[in-house]
Amino acid sequence: MTMPRGIGTILIENARIWDIDRSTSFTGSVLVAGGRIVSVGGPEQVLDDPASRNASRIDAAGSSVIPGMTDSHLHLTALSRQRSALSLFEASSKKELLEMIRGRASELDPEDWVYGVRFDNSRWKDPSLPTLEELDSLGIPNPVLLLRVCAHLHVVNSRALREAGLSAEDISGAGVVRDEKGCFTGTLHESFAQPVVQAMKKSSTGGTREAGTLRETMLELATQGITCIHTCSASSYGLEENLEAYRYLRDKEELPIRIRLYSDEAVTGWTKSGQGDEWLCYGGRKFFLDGSLGGRTAAMTFPYEDDPSTRGILNMGTEELIEQVRGEHLAGNQVQVHAIGDAAIDQFIRAMEALMDLAPLQGGLRHRVVHVQVCRPDQMERLARLGVICDIQPVFVPSDIHITEARVGKGRLGWAYAWKDMLKKGLLLTGSSDAPVEPTNPWRGIWAAVNRV
Repeated sequence: MTMPRGIGTILIENARIWDIDRSTSFTGSVLVAGGRIVSVGGPEQVLDDPASRNASRIDAAGSSVIPGMTDSHLHLTALSRQRSALSLFEASSKKELLEMIRGRASELDPEDWVYGVRFDNSRWKDPSLPTLEELDSLGIPNPVLLLRVCAHLHVVNSRALREAGLSAEDISGAGVVRDEKGCFTGTLHESFAQPVVQAMKKSSTGGTREAGTLRETMLELATQGITCIHTCSASSYGLEENLEAYRYLRDKEELPIRIRLYSDEAVTGWTKSGQGDEWLCYGGRKFFLDGSLGGRTAAMTFPYEDDPSTRGILNMGTEELIEQVRGEHLAGNQVQVHAIGDAAIDQFIRAMEALMDLAPLQGGLRHRVVHVQVCRPDQMERLARLGVICDIQPVFVPSDIHITEARVGKGRLGWAYAWKDMLKKGLLLTGSSDAPVEPTNPWRGIWAAVNRV
């Protein structure tokens, strides 16, 4: 695979270079060739490298220069699509949210979907969710699909249900919320929203038509210092990845960043971690064990402090997980497992312990657990012994700080976002944004990690 057009050998001079091992900096030069840093040091030292002779030169003028960063967990296609969705993050109340929906509908044709994202009812004085009845009472003809900021809870109107071939009377399942009278409230947890999500996507763009907006999104990531992403397909949650567009951009040598794709479904042409090339490759299989803290669907071993009627949702049984993870391991695939609550983390640990009689994955790959937000001390010790990777999102801390104690209780706060304790126990942590759940700017996450630990 060749480098994307326009990338050659680059000599960055007069740069402030940080020595991470010594926590000090010095003024020097950095030589980049073939997309790799090949020389770092004083100006004369770097100029001695033969590769510097035909290099393009950049005067950093004393600015800091660091290697490119990797976001270890996000959803790129969903991030790109949400750029055109109605952002509801700034809605300060349910009333304001409903008015924003009415306003967007006035700009659309009657058959167009109103897709609203990132609303956060936990910040409202009255945190009750919008309902199907309230959405229907807006008097708009459009189908409406709302996605909570956690990306694990949707709210729909009646028109959206009809577009999916459903009705408030016949829709059913553990993730379908009904009130005390048995009436559907409009809330759908986890994958139970999939039929409505798929109905919306039938009318949206896809395939290579999305390549342009995807590239724009990746270019924005590059301006933030991100040169590689691990993006995760979650088709059952409506967060599938547009692999066709990624391959199209790769073949045209127009991928501005490297992509490692994880998927909750089989991927055509890829059966083993690492297949692909330097710019676009298969990372492995993704599993979802539970939901989110904000939506009270993260699976706990204890009742939620602010809703003792629930301990969250486990999406599969432990034996099923063990069987599937074992199969992926034997096929040479790294697995990435979504586990937020301590009950889900227990499941992940048991699945990993069931692999201990097998040879390790080739190439030094380790299995990964994503989020690990409510993790008991005994679980940290077991995770450390297993040698797995914990993909964390430090930026969740400032976002969830106003709900965490209410959800888990004061006595369990020490289990939540305990990054420093994990590091002390020898766990390997990687940082990520989980975009579009949170903004992609890595410095927000770094700030949150520094101030949390």
